[in-house]
Amino acid sequence: METLRPLQSDQERYAESFLVYWNLSRNVEAFQNWINSYFPEKIMKEIKVEKEKELMVLGVGSGPGQTECLVLKELLKQWPKIRDTVVEPDLSYINKYQDLASKKTELIDGVSFEWRQQTLQQFRQETQDQPLKKYHFIMLFHVLYFFEIEDIADIIQYLKSILQDGGMILTLIECDDDCVAQTTEKFPQFKKNPSTQDVEKALAKLQIQFVKHRITLSLDGTSCFVGETKQGELLMNFLTQTAFFKETASNSLYSDVIKHLRSIVLSESEDGKSLLRCDCDAIVITK
Repeated sequence: METLRPLQSDQERYAESFLVYWNLSRNVEAFQNWINSYFPEKIMKEIKVEKEKELMVLGVGSGPGQTECLVLKELLKQWPKIRDTVVEPDLSYINKYQDLASKKTELIDGVSFEWRQQTLQQFRQETQDQPLKKYHFIMLFHVLYFFEIEDIADIIQYLKSILQDGGMILTLIECDDDCVAQTTEKFPQFKKNPSTQDVEKALAKLQIQFVKHRITLSLDGTSCFVGETKQGELLMNFLTQTAFFKETASNSLYSDVIKHLRSIVLSESEDGKSLLRCDCDAIVITK
């Protein structure tokens, strides 16, 4: 039996693979639409922080910053001064985030950043003996995959402990029926990521109320089916949550995964692209 390595065990490969996944999905456009329609009424009105205060924000696993910058831009409409602590272990992501933020004039004027090249575990350990710093808004987008399912409750409980009264936690996580979840569920060789259902179970265990909103997304999976390309290889890494999947999987497993992905293609677009479902859930917790 082949020896497969979970993608999360190789930070550099994960960063490469996630960027391909991100660029081939319609995340930015769809998330922007969600922010425009949902954020002002359903999110910002639930954050009980006076407008004249500096909003204390914590970004966990912030990645290259595309999604977080959209959120910060919206928050600035209500809180003109924001202090954002960015916790991200991958230096290449931090560099991309810094470059992106430096080109957005509204962020330059309104947001002061503190950059911490750390995992959440390292951040938690380093700050545990310091005076407790609390935040008004905590965001973690597609981060819980790096934790074991049984640890989700502890992570949520910790984040709530550093949340100010009147504050909010916003997390994005893959739905139970998106293309990654379907693939890792079908093949026991792959590491199964925490999904919406696991977060809901953890919140029920902690007796924490939450609101959930589905964000409908699609992914251009064409490169998986058109021969060997670097883009296709990296996308397959992410869909299987396996580092160097092409190089380490048997021919039979690789063929079975391709067959499976073809079976879950939603449709072909007008330009012939094979689209896969990559919906995510936004889960909102207030204190």
